[in-house]
Amino acid sequence: MVRLDLLNVGQVEETDAILVVLRAPDRGRLLVIETGIVEGQAIALQAQGLRTERPMTHDLMQTMIQGLGARVEEVRIEEFDDETFYAKVILSRAANGAKRQSFDARPSDAIALALRAGAPIYAEEDVLEEAGIAEEDDGRFAALYSEDQAPTPEERPRGGRVLH
Repeated sequence: MVRLDLLNVGQVEETDAILVVLRAPDRGRLLVIETGIVEGQAIALQAQGLRTERPMTHDLMQTMIQGLGARVEEVRIEEFDDETFYAKVILSRAANGAKRQSFDARPSDAIALALRAGAPIYAEEDVLEEAGIAEEDDGRFAALYSEDQAPTPEERPRGGRVLH
């Protein structure tokens, strides 16, 4: 398993698609997952530390998990098949994490929950290899980096621009 960090959530200007961009810092690879606007918003709000007046679905899930004496231990993106990512949320009920249960989840929901729980996000190595993008090879995500890291316009491939 490879540890991932949330790099950004953005909207592609040309298509309005919502993209969640995860980064494997030790591998120099990005994992880009397209998601719905509600899930993207849930991830973005938590990443920015913003709160809504009423709890969102993922806030409710986290509160319920804690209320039942469990915790989100980790999230795993385990499979990529036919352009679809598959994830698992791993919960533990015992204080030492000995009693674990795995639940099938959409990656966007799993990521939103992991952020709320402060749990790590992992991807299987083969998923990262198959669906990942080498950071230095794909300028479409240049807007995610500071100016000194961004590729020049000539270096950028054609495609969407990620907005913040």
